[in-house]
Amino acid sequence: MTTINPYASTYAPGLTAGQTAAQRASQAASQAKTRDQSETINTPAVNVTLSPAAQAALKAQTDARTIETVVAEAKAQITARLKAAGAASALKDGAPAIDLTALDRRTLHAVASNKGGQFPMEQQVVAALALKSQQDAMLAGPAAQARLTGDYTSLYQAALDHLDTAGPEEKASAAWSREHEALVEGRKQAIARPGLAPAGVANDSVAAYMKETGSAVAGAKTRDFSKVAGDVRLALDKQYELAFAPEAAKDRDSGEIDFRRFDDRSLSAIALNKDDQFSTHEIAQAKAELRSRDSAAIKASYQSTADEAGGFGKAMITRYAAMTTEERQAAGWTPDLYAKMTDLQASREKLAQMFNADGSVAGPASLLDWL
Repeated sequence: MTTINPYASTYAPGLTAGQTAAQRASQAASQAKTRDQSETINTPAVNVTLSPAAQAALKAQTDARTIETVVAEAKAQITARLKAAGAASALKDGAPAIDLTALDRRTLHAVASNKGGQFPMEQQVVAALALKSQQDAMLAGPAAQARLTGDYTSLYQAALDHLDTAGPEEKASAAWSREHEALVEGRKQAIARPGLAPAGVANDSVAAYMKETGSAVAGAKTRDFSKVAGDVRLALDKQYELAFAPEAAKDRDSGEIDFRRFDDRSLSAIALNKDDQFSTHEIAQAKAELRSRDSAAIKASYQSTADEAGGFGKAMITRYAAMTTEERQAAGWTPDLYAKMTDLQASREKLAQMFNADGSVAGPASLLDWL
């Protein structure tokens, strides 16, 4: 199988995918200084085009601002956006009231991690969503390429390059180290098993993205919901037609349905069944899959925020804010639940006590039941 590297054209001679984005940027800049020493010709011998990740990494390396300056600038920019939007809070009814995606990564991390204790919870949540949005936008192209060609090595390299654009404060965090370790392992698996997606790696942000976005339905997060449901119906019927495993579903009313290629909004279309396109069996299995994913996400959030005071509550509120209306309805994440979570965040110790260290609920059957 021929491996296609969508970033190959952005690397100058001598630059390799094994380097970090910052290393490639630095090496490329050095090469670009090579010039013809003729007395009459002084033209660059190497014309280097850096990838967006390499440019961002180089910019991060040369960011000489103090963290105090970063925090002050972040506060000013958020204040300006709130004023322009006529909003008193960065969140309204669990959705962002302002757009922070244009802010640089170091600034967003300062807000999301509440550097200096300068940012209220809702601003931290919106900044965390903006960081995720930036990462999702970066992964979209390489992920589509990986699904088409099986080139997961380039996908994981792209994720590592993006991670390398973090500022010094973020790189010093345990969360950054965990994600870096996971992406390195993912890339290692991708190299060892060409064409196969890495699996079983804790804190793997690429695997989480691939599962979240799916591939069976295009644009499922933003398209008209009834059209999403129609595409899901066609995708399921095609899946049944091609199924061959004995236990696999071959019709609408029996068997195990493979939902791995379906994102959460597509599953919500089945679970909510607004246009009566899905069978009782399909609805039940979609709801079970959504519960399983929700439980896994809660567990991962609990474990990844164990060393951050109030981090778990903020992660749950961020999860709510990232959901579409239909995803909230299908999962049972109601406005009342959101209000209770924000109230409980003020007494975050109580929220953390609702869950065991393994992510399971300490007592009642679900987060929704407890609240």
